[in-house]
Amino acid sequence: MRAHLLLALLPMMPIAAEALELTGRYGYAGEWAMSALLTEASPAASGRKRDFAGPISLKHLALCGPGEVAEKSGTLSLRRDGQRYAARLVIGEDSCAATGILAEDGVAFADCGKAGKIPLRLWLK
Repeated sequence: MRAHLLLALLPMMPIAAEALELTGRYGYAGEWAMSALLTEASPAASGRKRDFAGPISLKHLALCGPGEVAEKSGTLSLRRDGQRYAARLVIGEDSCAATGILAEDGVAFADCGKAGKIPLRLWLK
């Protein structure tokens, strides 16, 4: 009897939100190392599309020129559908949108408005 009650209540139990740890490279020469720990906006009961968001940090891997900063931070919003993603990266007043595949060798081009299209690679850590 208890087992049947538990099975009946199982669909009503909340689903825990998943965390998504990403790393990547950004820039024409991949000169920015990226890392992010995103949390699921609302756990999906079913379906493959899932929304994640959270802070992202970027570290410049090359020598910085005058007026450049060695580290930046911002936010990353990402909709995941299997290995495919659609993302919005916001750093200060700059915003970029990209779609691609979560793979180390998967290069997407982030549309960053006036800054143009900048290569972006994101993958699971």
